Amino acid sequence: MFTSTRALAVAVLGLSASALTVPVRRDVTSGLWSELNLYEQYSAAAYCPDNFNATAGTTVRCSTGNCPLVEQASATVVYSFDEVLISRSAGDGDTTGLLIKDDSRKLFILSFRGSKTISNWLTNLDFTLTDASSLCDGCEAHKGFLEAWQSVSEKIESELSAAIAENKDYGIVVTGHSLGAALATLAAVELRNQGDKVDLYTYGCPRVGNHAFASFVTTQEGGTNYRVTHTDDPVPKVPPKSFGFSQPGPEYWVTAASNSSVSTSQITVVQGIDSDLGNDGTAVGLDIAAHLWYFNKISACG
Repeated sequence: MFTSTRALAVAVLGLSASALTVPVRRDVTSGLWSELNLYEQYSAAAYCPDNFNATAGTTVRCSTGNCPLVEQASATVVYSFDEVLISRSAGDGDTTGLLIKDDSRKLFILSFRGSKTISNWLTNLDFTLTDASSLCDGCEAHKGFLEAWQSVSEKIESELSAAIAENKDYGIVVTGHSLGAALATLAAVELRNQGDKVDLYTYGCPRVGNHAFASFVTTQEGGTNYRVTHTDDPVPKVPPKSFGFSQPGPEYWVTAASNSSVSTSQITVVQGIDSDLGNDGTAVGLDIAAHLWYFNKISACG
């Protein structure tokens, strides 16, 4: 386990060697920009205690004003969960979030909250892979992330199944930021394996599993992946590749500065597993501000 930010930086530095990449880079459409912005706000909503402690039927709101699109939709809570599991191997993270119903878009959105204190999470996160062959052949996943997802998976799947049974024409989106993005990735993989069509939007997601897992996520049918990163955000660079971890493609790399608006020309699509043409090719550092700014201050409610 790494116990200092210096040790983390050394680990990341040792992992920044180039991987096989496919140099496909392009700006996003205005339609996709709108979707990335929308689900960033759904991820932001998971940080608000009034949401993840809410009862079913409560309108989703962000007291800090960073989810106006969610509020405009009058989205409501279907099910919420708060700190079901605190796992040392997940970096003292917790499992918190909510299942949301957006009638205006005919969607159910499963949103996971990120870590409360990102600096502590980064320094305490360990790098243990564990068997995840129940998700895909040859796959391994981060032990803490997998345990955290498994602690809530049965109840979430039950709540989602019941909700879909009553709204058969509704789609499913899974989203999250930071630790929440890792949990969202595992949730999307499992739900797709069960036959659900699920689109996945993650923001500042750490590496979740080994190369086999990243390859499976990249090519898995039953939904589309949008892995969003921001400038030199350090979180997508951990756990290190030298410990056997990989990132799936494609990546949607936001190059706008922190605390500034994002245009379509400031989001670059980078193809390939473990590509170094986006976030992973930036200088090693601990730019926490870059991790906390995705279209707006995503963790403002936290």
